[in-house]
Amino acid sequence: MAKSKLVKPPKTDLTPERFLVRVAFDGTDYKGWQIQDTGRTVQGELEGRLSRIFKKPITIHGSGRTDGGVHSVGQCFHFDAFWPHATKRLMHAINTGEQYGLLITHIHRVAADFHCRSSAIGKRYRYEIHLGFPPPWEARYCLGLNWDALDVKAMRKGAKLLLGRHDFRAYGATHRQGMENEYPVKDLWRLDVQQKGRRITITTEASGYLYKMVRRLVGGLLRVGEGKMPPERLLSYRDEKVITAEIPTAPPRGLFMDKVLYDPADLRPKK
Repeated sequence: MAKSKLVKPPKTDLTPERFLVRVAFDGTDYKGWQIQDTGRTVQGELEGRLSRIFKKPITIHGSGRTDGGVHSVGQCFHFDAFWPHATKRLMHAINTGEQYGLLITHIHRVAADFHCRSSAIGKRYRYEIHLGFPPPWEARYCLGLNWDALDVKAMRKGAKLLLGRHDFRAYGATHRQGMENEYPVKDLWRLDVQQKGRRITITTEASGYLYKMVRRLVGGLLRVGEGKMPPERLLSYRDEKVITAEIPTAPPRGLFMDKVLYDPADLRPKK
């Protein structure tokens, strides 16, 4: 009797796909986004989790870098891997275990040529300020000021003067590795100053930002609010295109990376 031949199952397509991921984190205990030789970083934590899930090294690419102490509700990154299941299962796998102040909030399959940084059309940040001493449970997430009031009207005037497409090098910093030759012209679409009780929120949207630009915009607006300079001086600093210590860099703890902006058409997976 002839032996029956074993029928091999069809090979599964193991082609990697590209995944766009949104992550929220408390940046207080992280040394920032980018992997460093010492200290816990957001990138290092995420790559470690993904590498354990896929049982091989996984490299992620961020939409930008955040400094130590800066928080996020909308930072994005992408990576390539083969995952034959629903993205909800992958999100659950990444979030399982010790959180360390980090949570994946969304995963989306995108086209292979999508890049979370170069495909972005803009970003939104917000900075939280508390007049006086904030409650202990909020102290990590806002800048507490020993001021009973700020001149919000003057701050709004200064913010409006800065809007538009301009050279913002005076509001940037040049000592980050790899950022020395970054193009300094940015399109600043939004710079709002809102107050509710003792809380002041500064929200900004732009085509992009120089290193520490948001924190220095906030620092300049605070000087105006404290009455230490007129709103028009912010415009003079911008036009002089010289980095000056007269514009302070606001502490990182009040800053949140709020959202990375993409064209919806770029978020559709291409077959």
